[in-house]
Amino acid sequence: MATGAELAIVVKANTADAISKMEGLGGKLKGVADKAAKFGKGMTIAGGAAVAGLGLAVKSAVDFEGSMREVNTILVLGQDQFQGLSDEVKNLSTDLGVSAVDSAKALYQAISAGVPKENVIDFMTVATKTAIAGVTDTETAVDGLTTVMNAFKIPMEEAQKVADVMFTTVKGGKTTISELSASMFNVAPIASASGIAFEEVSGALATMTKQGVPTAQATTQLRMAMSAL
Repeated sequence: MATGAELAIVVKANTADAISKMEGLGGKLKGVADKAAKFGKGMTIAGGAAVAGLGLAVKSAVDFEGSMREVNTILVLGQDQFQGLSDEVKNLSTDLGVSAVDSAKALYQAISAGVPKENVIDFMTVATKTAIAGVTDTETAVDGLTTVMNAFKIPMEEAQKVADVMFTTVKGGKTTISELSASMFNVAPIASASGIAFEEVSGALATMTKQGVPTAQATTQLRMAMSAL
C-alpha cells in the first residue's frame, strides 16, 4: 500500500501533467479561435464586396434600361424589336469591351443625328472602334462621324471610310479624334457647299496642325479662307 508521501507525489505529478495538457489545449483553442475570427472577418469583407458589386450591377442595368428607353422615344419600337436592339447593344459593348450604358447613350446621339435604325449597329461598331483607337468616348466619335457625314452628304454605310480619313489626319498632323470631332463643325458645312471634298479638308488640317496650328483654330482659318473665296 502506498504511503501518504507517495500518494502526494503521484497526485502532484498527475496534476502537473493535467495542467500542462490543459495549457497546450488552451493554446490550440486560441489558435482555432484566432483563425475563426480572421475567417469571419474575411467573410465579412468578401460579403461586403459582393454586396457592393451586386449594387453596381443593378445600377448599371437600371441605367442601361433607362438609356435604351430614351432611344426608343425616337424609334418607337415594339417590345420585341426594342428587346432585340437592346440585346445587340449589349453584345456590341461586350465584344468591344466598353460600357453598355455609354453605348446606349451614344446610340441615342447616333439616331438623333440621322443614322437609320437599319444599320445603326454597324455604324455604332465603327464609332466604338474609332473611339477606342482614338482614346476617346463613343459619343465623341459619333459626333465627329455624323457631323462629317451629314455635312458632306456621305451615306451612313461609308462610316468606316470617314473614320479612316480622320485617322489619316491624326497620323499626318498634330491633332486627335476628339479635337477633330469638336471642331469639324467649323468648316465642314461651308466646305461641302463650296464643293471641297472631306479628304481635301482633312489634308489641309493635317498640314496646318503639323505646323503647330491648334485644330480649332485651323478649322476656323479654313472656314474664313473658303468664305473669302
